[in-house]
Amino acid sequence: MALIRTKGLVIREVNVSDADKIITLITEDIGKVSVSVRGARKNNRYSYGTQVLTYGQFILFKGRNNYILNGCDILASFYDLANDLERFTYAAHMIEMASDASSDDQTTARVLNLLLHGLNALNKGREPLLVSSAFTIKLMQICGYPPHVTSCASCDEKDFESIYFCFSRCGFVCENCARTNKDAVPVTIGTAKAILHVLCSDNPGVFKFRLSPGNLESFSYIANRYIAERFDKKYGKLDYLKEISQVSYHLGGNDS
Repeated sequence: MALIRTKGLVIREVNVSDADKIITLITEDIGKVSVSVRGARKNNRYSYGTQVLTYGQFILFKGRNNYILNGCDILASFYDLANDLERFTYAAHMIEMASDASSDDQTTARVLNLLLHGLNALNKGREPLLVSSAFTIKLMQICGYPPHVTSCASCDEKDFESIYFCFSRCGFVCENCARTNKDAVPVTIGTAKAILHVLCSDNPGVFKFRLSPGNLESFSYIANRYIAERFDKKYGKLDYLKEISQVSYHLGGNDS
Protein backbone atom coordinates (compact mmCIF):
# COMPACT_ATOMS: atom_id res chain seq x y z
CA MET A 1 0.00 0.00 0.00
CA ALA A 2 1.21 3.53 -0.80
CA LEU A 3 2.74 5.70 1.87
CA ILE A 4 0.87 8.78 3.08
CA ARG A 5 2.61 12.11 3.63
CA THR A 6 0.95 14.58 5.96
CA LYS A 7 1.76 17.47 8.27
CA GLY A 8 0.50 17.30 11.82
CA LEU A 9 0.92 18.13 15.50
CA VAL A 10 1.58 15.46 18.12
CA ILE A 11 -1.07 15.94 20.83
CA ARG A 12 -0.69 12.69 22.77
CA GLU A 13 1.77 9.85 23.29
CA VAL A 14 1.23 6.57 25.11
CA ASN A 15 3.96 4.04 25.84
CA VAL A 16 2.98 0.52 24.81
CA SER A 17 6.23 -1.37 25.46
CA ASP A 18 9.84 -0.79 26.46
CA ALA A 19 10.56 0.47 22.95
CA ASP A 20 7.31 1.47 21.24
CA LYS A 21 4.59 4.06 21.69
CA ILE A 22 1.40 5.25 20.04
CA ILE A 23 0.99 8.93 19.21
CA THR A 24 -2.10 10.92 18.27
CA LEU A 25 -1.77 13.48 15.49
CA ILE A 26 -4.03 16.31 14.43
CA THR A 27 -3.24 16.50 10.72
CA GLU A 28 -3.89 18.91 7.89
CA ASP A 29 -5.60 16.43 5.57
CA ILE A 30 -6.46 13.06 7.15
CA GLY A 31 -8.09 14.19 10.39
CA LYS A 32 -7.09 13.04 13.86
CA VAL A 33 -5.23 9.74 13.70
CA SER A 34 -3.40 7.27 15.94
CA VAL A 35 0.07 6.24 14.80
CA SER A 36 2.21 3.34 16.01
CA VAL A 37 5.86 4.35 16.46
CA ARG A 38 8.29 1.47 16.74
CA GLY A 39 11.51 1.96 18.65
CA ALA A 40 10.74 5.57 19.60
CA ARG A 41 11.65 5.01 23.26
CA LYS A 42 15.19 3.85 22.46
CA ASN A 43 16.49 7.21 21.25
CA ASN A 44 16.21 6.33 17.59
CA ARG A 45 15.56 8.84 14.80
CA TYR A 46 11.88 9.07 15.74
CA SER A 47 12.36 10.01 19.40
CA TYR A 48 12.28 13.81 19.11
CA GLY A 49 9.92 14.04 16.16
CA THR A 50 7.17 12.17 17.99
CA GLN A 51 7.09 14.13 21.25
CA VAL A 52 3.95 15.99 22.31
CA LEU A 53 3.90 19.60 21.02
CA THR A 54 5.98 18.70 17.96
CA TYR A 55 4.73 19.82 14.54
CA GLY A 56 6.20 17.85 11.69
CA GLN A 57 6.04 16.19 8.31
CA PHE A 58 5.06 12.55 8.79
CA ILE A 59 5.25 9.60 6.43
CA LEU A 60 2.67 6.99 7.40
CA PHE A 61 1.83 3.47 6.33
CA LYS A 62 -1.84 2.51 6.66
CA GLY A 63 -2.03 -0.69 8.64
CA ARG A 64 -5.06 -2.86 9.29
CA ASN A 65 -6.13 -1.08 12.49
CA ASN A 66 -4.03 2.09 12.59
CA TYR A 67 -1.21 3.98 10.96
CA ILE A 68 2.47 3.04 11.32
CA LEU A 69 5.18 5.69 11.26
CA ASN A 70 7.62 5.32 8.38
CA GLY A 71 9.44 8.65 8.72
CA CYS A 72 9.21 12.14 10.19
CA ASP A 73 10.86 15.56 10.01
CA ILE A 74 10.40 18.27 12.64
CA LEU A 75 8.98 21.51 11.25
CA ALA A 76 8.45 23.29 14.58
CA SER A 77 8.48 22.44 18.26
CA PHE A 78 6.58 24.03 21.12
CA TYR A 79 8.21 21.81 23.72
CA ASP A 80 9.73 24.82 25.50
CA LEU A 81 6.23 25.50 26.84
CA ALA A 82 6.80 22.52 29.14
CA ASN A 83 9.33 24.64 31.05
CA ASP A 84 6.55 27.02 32.17
CA LEU A 85 3.80 25.30 34.17
CA GLU A 86 1.20 27.99 33.50
CA ARG A 87 1.75 28.15 29.75
CA PHE A 88 2.04 24.38 29.45
CA THR A 89 -1.29 23.97 31.25
CA TYR A 90 -2.96 26.44 28.91
CA ALA A 91 -1.43 24.61 25.95
CA ALA A 92 -2.79 21.30 27.26
CA HIS A 93 -6.22 22.90 27.70
CA MET A 94 -6.20 24.17 24.11
CA ILE A 95 -5.06 20.78 22.82
CA GLU A 96 -7.91 19.03 24.65
CA MET A 97 -10.47 21.37 23.11
CA ALA A 98 -8.88 21.00 19.66
CA SER A 99 -8.97 17.22 19.98
CA ASP A 100 -12.67 17.30 20.84
CA ALA A 101 -13.34 19.58 17.85
CA SER A 102 -11.49 17.42 15.31
CA SER A 103 -14.55 15.65 13.93
CA ASP A 104 -13.84 15.53 10.18
CA ASP A 105 -10.93 16.14 7.82
CA GLN A 106 -12.00 19.63 6.69
CA THR A 107 -12.69 20.89 10.21
CA THR A 108 -9.49 19.33 11.55
CA ALA A 109 -7.34 21.21 9.04
CA ARG A 110 -8.74 24.54 10.28
CA VAL A 111 -8.47 23.42 13.91
CA LEU A 112 -4.81 22.51 13.37
CA ASN A 113 -4.06 25.91 11.82
CA LEU A 114 -5.73 27.72 14.72
CA LEU A 115 -3.96 25.55 17.29
CA LEU A 116 -0.53 26.17 15.76
CA HIS A 117 -1.08 29.93 15.85
CA GLY A 118 -2.36 29.70 19.42
CA LEU A 119 0.65 27.71 20.60
CA ASN A 120 2.93 30.15 18.79
CA ALA A 121 1.25 33.04 20.62
CA LEU A 122 1.84 31.28 23.95
CA ASN A 123 5.43 30.61 22.95
CA LYS A 124 5.98 34.30 22.20
CA GLY A 125 4.81 35.36 25.65
CA ARG A 126 1.27 36.52 24.93
CA GLU A 127 -1.14 36.62 27.89
CA PRO A 128 -2.12 32.93 28.23
CA LEU A 129 -5.67 33.55 29.46
CA LEU A 130 -6.33 35.85 26.50
CA VAL A 131 -4.82 33.38 24.03
CA SER A 132 -6.81 30.47 25.43
CA SER A 133 -10.08 32.42 25.49
CA ALA A 134 -9.66 33.78 21.96
CA PHE A 135 -8.78 30.27 20.80
CA THR A 136 -11.99 28.96 22.36
CA ILE A 137 -14.27 31.51 20.69
CA LYS A 138 -12.62 30.98 17.29
CA LEU A 139 -12.78 27.21 17.72
CA MET A 140 -16.53 27.43 18.29
CA GLN A 141 -16.86 29.40 15.08
CA ILE A 142 -14.88 26.77 13.15
CA CYS A 143 -17.10 24.02 14.58
CA GLY A 144 -20.26 25.78 13.44
CA TYR A 145 -21.21 27.37 16.76
CA PRO A 146 -20.30 31.06 16.32
CA PRO A 147 -21.95 33.32 18.90
CA HIS A 148 -24.76 35.42 17.41
CA VAL A 149 -23.44 39.00 17.54
CA THR A 150 -25.12 40.97 14.72
CA SER A 151 -28.39 41.57 16.58
CA CYS A 152 -30.27 40.46 19.67
CA ALA A 153 -30.30 36.67 19.52
CA SER A 154 -33.79 36.67 21.04
CA CYS A 155 -35.80 39.50 19.41
CA ASP A 156 -33.46 40.39 16.51
CA GLU A 157 -33.27 44.05 17.58
CA LYS A 158 -30.13 45.62 16.12
CA ASP A 159 -30.00 48.90 18.01
CA PHE A 160 -29.50 48.47 21.75
CA GLU A 161 -27.08 50.03 24.22
CA SER A 162 -26.75 47.53 27.07
CA ILE A 163 -25.30 44.22 25.88
CA TYR A 164 -25.76 40.84 27.53
CA PHE A 165 -24.50 37.40 26.55
CA CYS A 166 -27.14 34.68 26.77
CA PHE A 167 -25.81 31.12 26.75
CA SER A 168 -29.13 29.47 25.93
CA ARG A 169 -29.58 31.89 22.99
CA CYS A 170 -25.91 31.51 21.98
CA GLY A 171 -25.10 35.18 21.67
CA PHE A 172 -25.76 38.82 22.48
CA VAL A 173 -29.20 39.86 23.73
CA CYS A 174 -30.67 43.25 24.59
CA GLU A 175 -31.57 44.35 28.10
CA ASN A 176 -35.27 43.60 27.67
CA CYS A 177 -34.63 40.04 26.53
CA ALA A 178 -32.00 39.55 29.23
CA ARG A 179 -34.75 39.95 31.82
CA THR A 180 -36.49 36.85 30.51
CA ASN A 181 -33.32 34.81 30.02
CA LYS A 182 -31.90 33.94 33.41
CA ASP A 183 -28.56 32.77 32.01
CA ALA A 184 -27.78 36.15 30.42
CA VAL A 185 -24.77 38.00 31.82
CA PRO A 186 -23.84 41.67 31.25
CA VAL A 187 -21.09 42.36 28.72
CA THR A 188 -18.92 45.46 28.60
CA ILE A 189 -18.17 47.22 25.33
CA GLY A 190 -14.55 46.06 25.62
CA THR A 191 -15.55 42.41 25.98
CA ALA A 192 -18.07 42.67 23.13
CA LYS A 193 -15.41 44.18 20.86
CA ALA A 194 -13.01 41.36 21.77
CA ILE A 195 -15.57 38.73 20.75
CA LEU A 196 -16.23 40.57 17.48
CA HIS A 197 -12.49 40.87 16.82
CA VAL A 198 -11.97 37.13 17.20
CA LEU A 199 -14.92 36.23 14.99
CA CYS A 200 -13.87 38.65 12.24
CA SER A 201 -10.13 37.91 12.28
CA ASP A 202 -8.01 35.32 10.52
CA ASN A 203 -4.88 33.69 11.98
CA PRO A 204 -2.67 34.98 13.49
CA GLY A 205 -4.72 38.17 14.00
CA VAL A 206 -7.12 36.28 16.24
CA PHE A 207 -4.68 36.69 19.13
CA LYS A 208 -3.48 40.24 18.43
CA PHE A 209 -5.45 42.42 20.82
CA ARG A 210 -5.38 43.50 24.45
CA LEU A 211 -7.94 43.62 27.25
CA SER A 212 -8.07 45.18 30.68
CA PRO A 213 -8.04 42.67 33.57
CA GLY A 214 -11.78 43.11 34.15
CA ASN A 215 -12.70 42.66 30.51
CA LEU A 216 -10.34 39.69 30.20
CA GLU A 217 -12.06 37.99 33.14
CA SER A 218 -15.47 38.48 31.50
CA PHE A 219 -14.16 37.38 28.09
CA SER A 220 -12.67 34.24 29.59
CA TYR A 221 -15.83 33.39 31.53
CA ILE A 222 -17.98 33.65 28.41
CA ALA A 223 -15.56 31.59 26.30
CA ASN A 224 -15.14 28.80 28.84
CA ARG A 225 -18.82 28.50 29.71
CA TYR A 226 -19.84 28.69 26.06
CA ILE A 227 -17.70 25.75 24.94
CA ALA A 228 -18.61 23.73 28.03
CA GLU A 229 -22.31 24.07 27.25
CA ARG A 230 -21.97 23.51 23.49
CA PHE A 231 -19.75 20.43 23.90
CA ASP A 232 -21.52 19.30 27.09
CA LYS A 233 -18.20 18.82 28.83
CA LYS A 234 -16.43 20.35 31.81
CA TYR A 235 -12.83 21.26 31.02
CA GLY A 236 -10.87 21.03 34.24
CA LYS A 237 -7.21 21.59 33.37
CA LEU A 238 -7.27 25.30 34.25
CA ASP A 239 -8.71 24.47 37.67
CA TYR A 240 -5.29 23.04 38.51
CA LEU A 241 -3.76 26.51 38.13
CA LYS A 242 -6.40 27.98 40.44
CA GLU A 243 -5.63 25.35 43.06
CA ILE A 244 -1.90 26.12 42.88
CA SER A 245 -2.63 29.84 43.16
CA GLN A 246 -4.78 29.29 46.25
CA VAL A 247 -2.14 27.09 47.89
CA SER A 248 0.55 29.69 47.17
CA TYR A 249 -1.65 32.42 48.63
CA HIS A 250 -2.25 30.50 51.85
CA LEU A 251 1.41 29.56 52.17
CA GLY A 252 2.34 33.19 51.71
CA GLY A 253 -0.13 34.17 54.38
CA ASN A 254 1.36 31.64 56.79
CA ASP A 255 4.82 33.08 56.22
CA SER A 256 3.63 36.48 57.34
